[in-house]
Amino acid sequence: MRVSYRSKLILACVFLFLFFGFLLSWVQLQREKDHSKELYRFQFAILSDLTAGFMQHYPVDSVEKFVSQAEALDLIIPEVKICILNPTGEYRIGDPAHGVMSDYSEEPEVQNALITGIGSGIRVPFGAKQPHFYYARQYEDFMLWMDMPFEYSKTLFTSSNLFALFLLLLFFASLCLILLHSDILRRNLVKISDFLDSDGSDHLDYEHFKLPENETGLLLRKIIRNYQQLQQSRDEINVLQEKLIRHFHYVQEGICIFSPQREKIYANALFVQYISNILDEPTFDMQRIFSSPEFKEMVDFLDANMPVQPNDARLPSYSSVLEKNGRTYKVRLLVFSDNGFEVSLDDVTRLEQNKALKQEMTNNIAHELKTPVSSIRGYLETVLENGMDDDQRKFFLERAYNQTLRLTDLIQDVSFLNKIEEASDLFKKEPVVVKDIVSEVVEDLRIDMENQEVVFENALTDNVVVNGNRTLLYALFRNLVENSLHYAGKGVVIHIEMYDQDSTLYHFDYYDTGGGVDDVHLARLFDRFYRVSEGRTRKDGGSGLGLAIVKNAVQFHGGMITARKYKDHGLEFIFSLSK
Repeated sequence: MRVSYRSKLILACVFLFLFFGFLLSWVQLQREKDHSKELYRFQFAILSDLTAGFMQHYPVDSVEKFVSQAEALDLIIPEVKICILNPTGEYRIGDPAHGVMSDYSEEPEVQNALITGIGSGIRVPFGAKQPHFYYARQYEDFMLWMDMPFEYSKTLFTSSNLFALFLLLLFFASLCLILLHSDILRRNLVKISDFLDSDGSDHLDYEHFKLPENETGLLLRKIIRNYQQLQQSRDEINVLQEKLIRHFHYVQEGICIFSPQREKIYANALFVQYISNILDEPTFDMQRIFSSPEFKEMVDFLDANMPVQPNDARLPSYSSVLEKNGRTYKVRLLVFSDNGFEVSLDDVTRLEQNKALKQEMTNNIAHELKTPVSSIRGYLETVLENGMDDDQRKFFLERAYNQTLRLTDLIQDVSFLNKIEEASDLFKKEPVVVKDIVSEVVEDLRIDMENQEVVFENALTDNVVVNGNRTLLYALFRNLVENSLHYAGKGVVIHIEMYDQDSTLYHFDYYDTGGGVDDVHLARLFDRFYRVSEGRTRKDGGSGLGLAIVKNAVQFHGGMITARKYKDHGLEFIFSLSK
């Protein structure tokens, strides 16, 4: 059980009081005893002189005569035993009522009297309980020896020792002052304790703590001043930490910080995205990299160079290149002085230069426009230059009309894509239930799914709500599903789920069980008009911009998307959306 400082102080004062009271009582009793001894010695000195004078005027030679004459002169006190001894200490005459002995020379007071002329002492006679006062005095031709029960006052507070009473009162007053000041100190300590316990508030009211103008107040002021400095430093660290985390969140590099025990402290969304693409399946468990074969070389380096000493001049670092699912990542490892470390992933996949990309886009757009325009021209020339019946004319006009629809879709997709990239602020955001959007897409494409014998698995829940644009989210999921319907083939399974989340992002997994694509195509699936010549056969009706729209819609919602093979067949998309 914890004992408070005040209780300890009270107990110490009580013990001190008891000890002081005992010591004072013992001193006072000794003084009273010494005072009584002096009084007895003074009385016996007077009595011995009277008795000696009586002996000189009234010589006696027997005990009976001594007693009768002493009683007549009131020299015999009932409580006092008087004996007349020879100068050498042998018994001569004494009071028979008290008993006598033949030789007194061995008594301490007699021995002192033989040497100095006077002797006295206090002791308990044999067979008695009360101490006696003994007195012996040497005269010219005899020695007087006296004995009387010794008594003294054992009461401490008497009229003769008011000083002791004053000391006790002073002690009690001092005790009260100590307790008063201890209570003040306790309140000040409680005040500073409350001050420290109020750490949870944003800004502490330091003026609220009124402190005494003494050493305690000075100490508490120093504590408060140091605490203010610590709080200011902590606020600065929090600001720097917030800036650093914000930087990590938006930097175009995947970053994860680990503790010395290899536990994740922080990972930005891009790192999660890259890890999910590198490992065999989507995950939010960053510790899996330590058992992944892709990171074995990095883990071996970490095992060989850990732990480090805080005073090491150069801390170890590691860098390598990792290729997976058609993309190339630069892996960096930085070790800190506390044996924590940082792993960073940077997607350094070699993309074409902007000029070449624009040239390719121009060629692709020209190619996409050339096919429907040429078809429309051919159909119309056939109708105009050849005589034909109404059914033939209707056939060629319907073909020309279908090509205009394809051309319209292409123009709309290009316009839609440019709007996302260049005028994204025109898309308003609102809370959108993702499951409802996916269900709407499935309902709109139900006939196509039934024709393709596709099984759609919607594993989303109603609580996945994104603050986004409904039109863009619809375009995102419709283009993903249409891509699977156009290229995956018949009898496949399409699956979507939200496999994890953090404080800012939902992480989604979308896949189909179709034929998939080769790794060399994965990095470019989201390019405009990119064609996969093998693995998935394109059907009529697509503009070639579907996955480009998907990528831009994901980026509009603060996420990232990557493509990979799904279990050696099929195609899987790992992407995230901001909450």
